Amino acid sequence: MRQYINRRMVKRNNNLSKAMILIGLILLIGALVLSFTRPETMNQLLIGVIVGTLFSQAGLALNNRWGRQPRIDQIFDASLKGLDNRYAIFHYKLGTSHALIFPAGAFALIPCQDEGEITFVEGKWWKQVGKRGVFRRSGRKRLSRIEDSAKAQARIMQRSLHKALSERTDISVRPILVFVSKDALVKVDHAPVLAVHIKKLKSVVRRLPSNKSLDAVEIERLAKAVGF
Repeated sequence: MRQYINRRMVKRNNNLSKAMILIGLILLIGALVLSFTRPETMNQLLIGVIVGTLFSQAGLALNNRWGRQPRIDQIFDASLKGLDNRYAIFHYKLGTSHALIFPAGAFALIPCQDEGEITFVEGKWWKQVGKRGVFRRSGRKRLSRIEDSAKAQARIMQRSLHKALSERTDISVRPILVFVSKDALVKVDHAPVLAVHIKKLKSVVRRLPSNKSLDAVEIERLAKAVGF
């Protein structure tokens, strides 16, 4: 499988997460020191604590996505390992985070972190979770807007694809919801959007029927057009 990844974006966001965490810690430590040395500056201390906390939390959120191993792009690459060169995956380039192109067509891979049993019933997406710990109750929760978000990502990818290869306006991009949590159990039938667990992603895409797509030469042209 051909793998293309925007390493510049990965490195930039990883460095940004570390910088934000560091700035947040410096502000929090500075506020703590001032609370002992200049307690009269209460307003400044409060601002320092709030800003430091915001920087730290935002940095941690970024680090969870870009600094923690394995990243989502690495999880996808490992799941699809072994596919031949008719398959190509683009990370962080074609308008969506993860784009898969192969003989069955062009797809936006949408990672989902939800746990529990995933179902599609009466036009709605649900997850059924069991009780885990004192503060987490069992029950069924609706996954609102998951389908709309997936279709929106597919439309963005389609615009990016058509911009890069303007002559291939005949290709329609479809989304695939990929549940990456080991505690997710996907039991979805007759849903308008394909949904699969990460462990079954390779076998599912292999079974998809051929459709309008890009050949090897066009994939190379696409890669050059988007900066690889």
